[in-house]
Amino acid sequence: MNPNQHTKAAGSATDLYYPRAWAYARESKATPALPQQLADLCAAARLEGYCMVGQSCDSTRRSMIRRPGRRALLRAVRNGQIDDVFVTRLSQLSSKRSRLRHILALFQRKNVRIHTTEIDLRYDLYRHGLDGVLL
Repeated sequence: MNPNQHTKAAGSATDLYYPRAWAYARESKATPALPQQLADLCAAARLEGYCMVGQSCDSTRRSMIRRPGRRALLRAVRNGQIDDVFVTRLSQLSSKRSRLRHILALFQRKNVRIHTTEIDLRYDLYRHGLDGVLL
């Protein structure tokens, strides 16, 4: 299947559209909670009718620049392979406001929706001083 095609229900008379989702989790250190967090994000996405096309996680300190899981997520966004991203809260993507603003701008340019499962998205944007970033 072409990675730029959306997933459709197999054999469906109406060709239902299933948005493609990616789950991303991060913890400051490797803990048993990390795989569970990722599983919970995937379950939340599936419960809402999303087709999971990817998932990734990182267990790094805040100051670490290298986050292979986040890089994989952003690569999928840039390549148009996903429609929605599921995270527990925005700080999973970045704790630095400038970096978070850059990531959210990329999501907006690529029409990727973001879902937060622990904190209301509007409140989370407000907490980070980014409530005016998304249109």
